[in-house]
Amino acid sequence: MRTFRHVPVALAAALVVAAAATACGDGGAALMAQNPHPATGTVTLTAPAPDTPLTATEWTVESLLGGAAAASLPAGAAGRARFTIAADGAVSGSLGCNRFRAPVTVSGASLTVGPLITTRMACEGGPGEVERTLTGLFGSGPLGWRIRDRTLTLSAPDGTGLTARAAPAAG
Repeated sequence: MRTFRHVPVALAAALVVAAAATACGDGGAALMAQNPHPATGTVTLTAPAPDTPLTATEWTVESLLGGAAAASLPAGAAGRARFTIAADGAVSGSLGCNRFRAPVTVSGASLTVGPLITTRMACEGGPGEVERTLTGLFGSGPLGWRIRDRTLTLSAPDGTGLTARAAPAAG
């Protein structure tokens, strides 16, 4: 079902115009006398743009979740872990150090990442820590997901997870 969040705004604007026209006391006749050929047109109400789509968006990991708390990424890891979920059922990107690709199944508010295929560079420090965490998360089974304000949250039943920010739209 479509919802139109801008309908109340448009309705309020129409009421303000109507109130202004009748506030003159003459029902707008003075206004009509000044402009005997009023402008006419069509007002088209459109639904607001949908939230950032899960698929075809590049997501950059911003924090790791442990229970109810979000933790900043370790030093040297910011901006390195990112991924894109394709409409064809694949997820690919960087785990922070190594590149990866895997099948992904999205069903309602959950997604399941299949076995990861990765490059095999040795990863130490912050990027290696993030990579190990993401590899464990993606292999843990179904993950809940939600998008709010261009931020994707993926969470496992045990409370671990991540937040990732959508890359700015091209254009």
